[in-house]
Amino acid sequence: MSAAPPGRRWSSLRRVLTGPVGRTALTVGVVVAVFAGVLPRMADYAAAWDLVRGLTAAEVAVVGVVALVNLFSYAPLWMAAMPGLTLGRAVLSDQASTAVSNTVPVGFAFGVGTNVAMYHSFGFSPAEITRAVTLTGVWNTLVKLATPAVALAGVALVGDVDRRLGTAALLGSTVLLLGVGALVLVLTSGRAAAVLAGGAERMAGRVARAVRRRPPSGWVARTDRFRADSLDLVRHRWVHLTAAAVASHAALFLVLLVCLRAVDGPGSDVAWVVVLAVFSLTRLVILVPVTPGALGVAELSYVAGLTAVGVDPTGAAGAVLLFRFLTWFLPIPTGVVTWLLWRRGVGQGDRAAPVASGP
Repeated sequence: MSAAPPGRRWSSLRRVLTGPVGRTALTVGVVVAVFAGVLPRMADYAAAWDLVRGLTAAEVAVVGVVALVNLFSYAPLWMAAMPGLTLGRAVLSDQASTAVSNTVPVGFAFGVGTNVAMYHSFGFSPAEITRAVTLTGVWNTLVKLATPAVALAGVALVGDVDRRLGTAALLGSTVLLLGVGALVLVLTSGRAAAVLAGGAERMAGRVARAVRRRPPSGWVARTDRFRADSLDLVRHRWVHLTAAAVASHAALFLVLLVCLRAVDGPGSDVAWVVVLAVFSLTRLVILVPVTPGALGVAELSYVAGLTAVGVDPTGAAGAVLLFRFLTWFLPIPTGVVTWLLWRRGVGQGDRAAPVASGP
């Protein structure tokens, strides 16, 4: 029997590597490498756990309250992007999708699918759902890109600016300006929207053909529909979208800061703007998640970043592991509960009366 042609063998190997088996193997490999290989060389797990166990009842209460606020902090962004969505339904969908994103390889896509299914059951149209998914993603990314510039300004006031932070802030600010400019053009000019969408489609097509994928199509038409559907909402709700996105990121940062202060290892009193710099750099690092919920990658980046700014490695590890327990693990059981409630019919049915998209 003749051997398979090289092209066919490569195609089969690529399907395995990019399929569920390959993604699961990548996730397991990264998690094992970080938690069993790299982090133990940076910090003592037993000593870090001792610091966490040393939290007082008052400190546990403060950490718990901040973590609870963060748990529900993303729901208002969905409400801003989807007029008529109630807080209860936003929380149901957000918790369930986060649980999926944090546990399934390439979980972000499955998380979005969970959002789509739940919002459809709430009575929203496919156009409304697509618009909300796009706008929340765009605003969330813009805030991630803006945060390093804010951190850079704060660090400049308290000390020398680290070169890595300066580079990241410059990169983030440049991409932010380009992104905001592209968004404004898409929303205000049909011709500019068509040009940008066409250019992006051609670029994506070249990449797709290089990896032997089917090139995308129809981006110009979809962009035009998005523009028509989103222009009025963005014009009247951009303040709500921006405030909700900033509040969500601020709540997540506050959990990290409170965990660091509560664990109270040597160097944990570093200025909060410096901690914000580490937070913003890590948020850029995990912008494209390699593992579900950036498991392993985020922990390593946070611990390395905090250690670099003067926090004791053991204290940094204790604070980060507590932080990730509250922000990565905690949404999983709460998301399972909300998904089960939804499956039993909670929140489903006709949507509430729509709210006007104006102020």
